[in-house]
Amino acid sequence: MPKLLWVALPLLLAAGLIATQALRRQPLSRHAVNIWSSVLLLAYVLTTAGLGIFWVANQQLPVFDWHYLFGYGTVLLVALHLAFNFRTVWRYLVRPGIAPAATGADAAPGRRGALGALGLLAAIGAAFALGMRHGRSELRVDWGRQGATDVPPDPAAAGLALVERFHAFSSHSREGVLLRAPGVDWGDPPPAFKRYAGAPRLALPAPGATPGTPFDLAALGAALWHTTGVTASRGGLKLRASPSSGALFSTELYVASRAVRGLAPGLWHYDSQAHALERLQGVAPDDAALGAPGEAALCDAVAVVVVTAIFGRTGHKYRDRTYRYVLADLGHALENLRVAAGAASAQARFVAGFDESRAAATLGVDEAEEGVLAMAALQVGHAPSRPSLSTPRWLGPGWPAKQASPLGVTAAVHAVTSLRTAVPSPAPASTPVPHAAALPPGAIALPPATAAKADMLDVIAARRSKRRFATTPLPLEALAGALVAMTARSEPILSTAVRVDVVIHAVAGIPPGAYRYAPAQHALVPRRVPAELRAAARAAALGQDVIGHAAAVFVLSMDRAVFAADPMGPARGYRHAFLEAGLVGERIYLDAVARGLGVCAVGAFYDDEASKLVGIDPAREWVIHFAALGVPSD
Repeated sequence: MPKLLWVALPLLLAAGLIATQALRRQPLSRHAVNIWSSVLLLAYVLTTAGLGIFWVANQQLPVFDWHYLFGYGTVLLVALHLAFNFRTVWRYLVRPGIAPAATGADAAPGRRGALGALGLLAAIGAAFALGMRHGRSELRVDWGRQGATDVPPDPAAAGLALVERFHAFSSHSREGVLLRAPGVDWGDPPPAFKRYAGAPRLALPAPGATPGTPFDLAALGAALWHTTGVTASRGGLKLRASPSSGALFSTELYVASRAVRGLAPGLWHYDSQAHALERLQGVAPDDAALGAPGEAALCDAVAVVVVTAIFGRTGHKYRDRTYRYVLADLGHALENLRVAAGAASAQARFVAGFDESRAAATLGVDEAEEGVLAMAALQVGHAPSRPSLSTPRWLGPGWPAKQASPLGVTAAVHAVTSLRTAVPSPAPASTPVPHAAALPPGAIALPPATAAKADMLDVIAARRSKRRFATTPLPLEALAGALVAMTARSEPILSTAVRVDVVIHAVAGIPPGAYRYAPAQHALVPRRVPAELRAAARAAALGQDVIGHAAAVFVLSMDRAVFAADPMGPARGYRHAFLEAGLVGERIYLDAVARGLGVCAVGAFYDDEASKLVGIDPAREWVIHFAALGVPSD
């Protein structure tokens, strides 16, 4: 039954009772209606107040849906209550010195009134405590080992064990509402925009300015704006070019300029609100200062973009799931950077291996608050746009400090997915893309996909998440086009571990159900068909209607064995898989917007129910990302 009907059910029953009594020529008295409307009003006030307090503490979207629906019912009952009691209120306001005679019950409310007040306070306190217990679920965990050295004897195995623990701690489940305990106090969120007071500033050309040749300041400005620039303002909220969980936008961009025409060499910070560069250093940092000595991709780069995340922006709301969200958000932004650089006849080559601590020291950022997560070399030419894995000096991974960190498990997993330079070692080989297996019987071949015809920079500027979809079935060609756009590259950029499943609700020519996409054969392999999975999909996504109303839902997962075989180590492979999922997720957005369709990425879901939804064995794969696709209703 829809939420609105559940919320309205008591009001409908009350209206039905009044109508029935009227038809039986035994209408309820005005006094009885007043009493019962007051009782309903009290129930709705308690419910919406309890949900509101839970929402404030927990900050989870599904609770907010119920909260505002009950709020509408409360407003209706308040209006009814005032209508019945307006005469009494008016008389009191006009002639305040004269009050109606008090009855014995009015004069001495006694213990019933006191107990009622105490009950109300207890209900409010319980709602707040439950919300805090659920929302602030991050646990204080000793990630080190008693008496151990800073780096374990087998860093790779220990790193894999830590990310497995983190993934379990950050997984959502229905039981987790009551089993989690408060942990890290994230405090107030940091400012939405980072500014360097007193730093020399350089205003960038408008994003639509024609870039020059070779790569110049206008081209760089367009690439940065289409990555994290402000594209719209709504109700005081500054929306960016790439999507972000909860519209919190943790990503920050820094530019090491080397040979950008019109821009002096040096280290710059991109102010996305003002679309300007702030100069931090007058000399461009070399490869060693960026933490990537000998990295081939940096040798002939005209600029290097170093990408960080201010964890507190996301952490104050999402807490122990923060690292998942900032990585997926960053992947979306990196895909925009790749597309925007390509539009300016440059290529963004993502660097897989770099020392985060050295890069952070060069940027002058505090790793306890802002972590370096990615690096991209902007090159002019025809070098392949994929990460260079030729760096010869890695000990990796970084290891969590023994002392407690203010960011708890977020700091621990960031440290273990980071790398540290050490003695020379053989260059790692790139992880091969798995060979396509033979399709099982029942696989559905998809029609050839035609590329969407649109200016991708215009598409990025117009991109918005759509949460409302029409009931119109999605054309099969549109689904095929989205799947091809997601996997059209000859090989993934950062990780080969990402897998794509599709939950089909309403796609022309395809029975509802769950399917695994086989990119090599451009086909769908049945998982759970035929099956109507709207209710299950909505429930798995914490009750979010956008997942239940979509025509199709993409469910991205990571293959545990593949990310564990990452040449930079399993912990780094975990980070790479999340970034890759973000890259894939942004391709869904861009293809859908170009076709006039709607998309909404979703990172909040019950992990166990999401796995069951698409028939995934959690021992082999982890679900990490949802994306809803459909025909927008507006």
